[in-house]
Amino acid sequence: MQLILVRHGESTANLLNQMQGHGDAALTKRGEQQARLVTQRLKRAAQPIAAIYASPLKRALSTAQTLHNELQIPLYLHEDLQEVDMGELEGLPAATMMARAPKELDERYPGGETLRQFGERVMRTFKLIAHTHPGEIVVVVSHGGVISTALSYCKYGHIMSWRDYIPSNCAISIVEFGDTLSVISFNDCSHFQTAA
Repeated sequence: MQLILVRHGESTANLLNQMQGHGDAALTKRGEQQARLVTQRLKRAAQPIAAIYASPLKRALSTAQTLHNELQIPLYLHEDLQEVDMGELEGLPAATMMARAPKELDERYPGGETLRQFGERVMRTFKLIAHTHPGEIVVVVSHGGVISTALSYCKYGHIMSWRDYIPSNCAISIVEFGDTLSVISFNDCSHFQTAA
């Protein structure tokens, strides 16, 4: 089966270059437009999409609701699709957070999750979705950290190369779950270029 991974549209915190984690920033007007454009792109998908799964955080939920309203397919919220819990680093400028982010699997964001806990949470949820929808195509609307972690795991079998896979807002990445895990595409933003 395939998971189409969509990062949420631009949020107010993205605009301020602040790290959000479990923070609940809303979409900007540009983020709402990005959500409409990715929806139009997925509406033209060659094969039917069975379901949408989304993080319940406002920025992801708003993006997913745009898809749901247009595509008229089931939408399920899943707590474990939320961004990494950054604890005390939440709301800091991105450069500051990246400098202080954990470098080891069992290192903890101050007051938040370890990378291992986060990676296990993400992959457990992705595997559950894949098991629930064998042979189908499902959209997952989530966050940059969730998507980059999953892509690193699908490509390398570990999560520590997540920095190689930072997706743009409302970009599409595709992973395939079969006998092996594989990355089919990463950070496809062609739906924005065709709208320009």
